[in-house]
Amino acid sequence: MPKPLNHSRTQTIISYLIISLLIFIAIAVFIKQKNYQKPELLPLDTVNDIPDSALLTSDLFNSDFTSPGPVEYYNPDNLYEKINGKADLYLNNDFASLQCRRFIDKSVENNWAEVYLYDMGQAENAFAVYSLQKREDSVTLGWAQFGYFTTDSIYFAAGKYYIEIFLSSEDDKLLTSAKNAAKQLSSNSSAGTVAIPTIALFPVDNLVDDSFKFIKTDAFSCSELKNIFSAKYEINDSSITAYLTRTDPAETFKKYYQFLTDNGANPLDHNIKLPNCQAVELFGTTEIFFITGSYFAGVRGSVNMKDLEQIANNLTGNLAK
Repeated sequence: MPKPLNHSRTQTIISYLIISLLIFIAIAVFIKQKNYQKPELLPLDTVNDIPDSALLTSDLFNSDFTSPGPVEYYNPDNLYEKINGKADLYLNNDFASLQCRRFIDKSVENNWAEVYLYDMGQAENAFAVYSLQKREDSVTLGWAQFGYFTTDSIYFAAGKYYIEIFLSSEDDKLLTSAKNAAKQLSSNSSAGTVAIPTIALFPVDNLVDDSFKFIKTDAFSCSELKNIFSAKYEINDSSITAYLTRTDPAETFKKYYQFLTDNGANPLDHNIKLPNCQAVELFGTTEIFFITGSYFAGVRGSVNMKDLEQIANNLTGNLAK
């Protein structure tokens, strides 16, 4: 009859250690699952301590609407989870946080509005994202300094916030409710008219209304053009873009000229009476850029030199005031 196997003391201790480790891992997994939180519902301290109740209140829309879900929060690390493909636009303009909330029509469940409240840190950044993605098929919001709407959405900037409201359908009643909510939200999130002094530097003659843009980086596909304000002008049935910045005028002039010539631009002879001026032609677009005072500025368009020079002279005159 075979003798029973004798386990050494060392083997017994190792067995107990393995069992204890497995128990510890099981407990840790249980605790982690219990405390798991979806990434879009971040703690308030990750979004600059903005409380839900301050802006996206459950009663933001009228009593015909309900908001059964909580406010969703996003920060720079996970913004792509909500707006994948567009996150870079916001991140490149110093995005701080995003709050979202959906409001549902009690009588028509398929009718809802979702509000996106972007904290951009300062008014110029909010204006930048507003201006860079403005839709052509839109109507100006009469009460907003910077705002417009379409048949199924509303867009506006209010102080440091850029705000979008998307509707589930093209419904007049739903759109009216959203407009009223937008007006209330604008009043709650901004102290009033936002001063962006650079806009006043553009001459008003031939200016296209509400055509201003603020491009923080990579203006006209050039990495050297930063903090560019631009506006459109219509002259003799042609469109001209005027632009300016106070970011390192001399250095910007030098690097932008190098960028243009590196990409095939041809320098043009001219008799333009502007200081530190250069004219070039690239792919059918003529451009005049120059330094005046503390500004680097320019005009560009597929037009004749005379029209460009007129807008350039008007812009220079404004900058000299």
